[in-house]
Amino acid sequence: MRVNVRKLLSCVVTASALLGCGSDDANGGAGVSRGAVVKNYAANLYAAYSDSVDDEIAFQSDVNAFLAAPTEKTLKTVRDSWLASREHYMLTEGARFYDGPIDVDPPNHEALINSWPLDEAFIDYASKDGVVNEDVGIVNMPDVLPEITTEGLAQLNGSDDEPENVSVGYHAVEFLLWGQALNDVGPGQRPATDYVIGGPSKNPDRRADYLKVAVEGIISDLTEVRDAWKPTASYRVDFEKDANLAESLTHIFTGLAKFSKGELGSQRIGAGYESKHRHDQHDCFSSETLVDYERDALGVQAMYLGKYGDNDGPGLDDLVKAADPKLDADLKKKLQASIDAINAIPAPFEDAIAGDDDSPGRKAIQAALTALSAQGDAFGAAAAAIGLTIQVDDPAE
Repeated sequence: MRVNVRKLLSCVVTASALLGCGSDDANGGAGVSRGAVVKNYAANLYAAYSDSVDDEIAFQSDVNAFLAAPTEKTLKTVRDSWLASREHYMLTEGARFYDGPIDVDPPNHEALINSWPLDEAFIDYASKDGVVNEDVGIVNMPDVLPEITTEGLAQLNGSDDEPENVSVGYHAVEFLLWGQALNDVGPGQRPATDYVIGGPSKNPDRRADYLKVAVEGIISDLTEVRDAWKPTASYRVDFEKDANLAESLTHIFTGLAKFSKGELGSQRIGAGYESKHRHDQHDCFSSETLVDYERDALGVQAMYLGKYGDNDGPGLDDLVKAADPKLDADLKKKLQASIDAINAIPAPFEDAIAGDDDSPGRKAIQAALTALSAQGDAFGAAAAAIGLTIQVDDPAE
C-alpha cells in the first residue's frame, strides 16, 4: 500500500512569495528576520511532535481493541493504524543531528523511538535457516525480564553493545504485529493467534504485555520531545533568543543536510542497495518502506520552506533567496527532484534492491541516492550563503 502523504503538507511545493534584496545580521531581506524563521521552525516542530503524540495515542486505542479480541480482522486494522501512527513523526526527522531534544544523549529519545534494524530473536520467536526457535527473545525468556515494563525494555535496548538488540520503538512494535518477513517479497505473516490466550503459540500474555508496554514507551518519549518544544520550555526559549539565532540556524541547516545525505541517503536507502538484503530496509516487516522514505523527503522540503500542515510561515528559503536567489531556486529543484526520485522507485523496496545494477529498481534507487547526496551538499552551500558554516559529511564518511 502506497500512502499519499502529500495531503499532510498543505501546498508544500509552492514557492514562498518573492522577496526584495538587502540584508543585515538579523534580517534575511524584505523584513524577513532570522528570528521569525527560527520561531516558525520551532512552532512547526512543536505542532508536528504534538500530532505525533496524538497519532500514537490513537494507535494505542487500536492496539487495545486488537488485544481484547485478536482476530485476523482486528490485526489488519491495527497494522493499518501502525502505518498511520508514523505519518507526522517521519516529517520531523530533518530536526536531528544537532543534539536537539530528539537525539541528545542521554536519553537519546530517537534511539528509543525509531531504532533499526533489529534482531528479531532478541524480542520473540524467530526462524533461522528454516528452523523456528520458539524459546528465544524477551517474550519467551522471562528470566531476562520477569516483568515487562517501559523501564525494563528501555534498559535492554542496545544492550551488550549490540546495536541490533532493539527492544523498543516503532520497529519493535512493527515486528510484534507482522512477525518476520521470510519471503523474498512482501510483509511478515504473524497470525493473530499469537495473541490468543490458550491458543497455539507460547506466551501470548507476555507478547500482549510487550506490545502494550512498547506503545506506552513510544508515547512517553514522544511526549518528552514535544514538551521540549513547547513555547515556554527552556530549550525552545534559548533556541529562539536573538543571541542564539546564528547557532540555531546552523543547527537547522545541519539537521537537514546530514539527514538528507547521511541518514536517508547513505544509511536508510543506501544500506539496502548495497547489501541487497531486505532486512536492511526501514520497514522490513510491514514492507512499507517506501512510504517512510517519501514522508522523510517531504518533511525535509517542508522544513526548508517553513511549512507544516496549514501553516505557511517564513522559511529558510526566504533567507537564502535574499542572499542568492539562484542558489535558493536550485535547492528547491533538488528537494523536489529527491521526492520525485523516491517516488520513482518501484514498490516494494525489497524487490527493487534485487537484481543487477542495470535493473529498473536499482537504477531508480541509485538516482534517489544521487539526488539526496546533491541535496545535502546544497544545504551546505545555502548555509554558507547566509554566513553559516556546517558540516555535511561526517569525518568517518
